[in-house]
This record gives sequence, C-alpha cells and structure tokens, in this order.
Amino acid sequence: MTRYYFDTRDNDDDIGVELATFEQVKLAASEAMADFAKDVLPGSVVRILSIEARDSSGPLLRIVLRLRST
Repeated sequence: MTRYYFDTRDNDDDIGVELATFEQVKLAASEAMADFAKDVLPGSVVRILSIEARDSSGPLLRIVLRLRST
C-alpha cells in the first residue's frame, strides 16, 4: 500500500496513513477536514482551512474550506 500524508494549513501536523486507493484518500481527507473544522471554527469570523494529501511523488489532492460568519 502507498503511504499518504495529510498536511493542514492551520498548523504543522504531518499525519501519514497507508491507504489502498485514491478514493480512500479523498474520503480520509474529507473526514479529516470535518474534524479539523470542528476544532478550530467556533468563534471565528473568517477562517480558511486546507488539507493537502500527498504521497512520495508530491501533492495529489487539496481540500479548502472557507467560513465567513456575518
């Protein structure tokens, strides 16, 4: 299995996981964004969060969430 890494824009986390397919990468990144958002969004007025999935050859996927409360 390929090892994929998920980098977050809001901090310096570098989480490596082994996944079999790119579909699993997309699902894992989406679930990670939901968890990430729950932890950092309360009380924010404008916030931009991103998670980038990469393997040893470079970036594969980037998910961006922009929240603006009015």
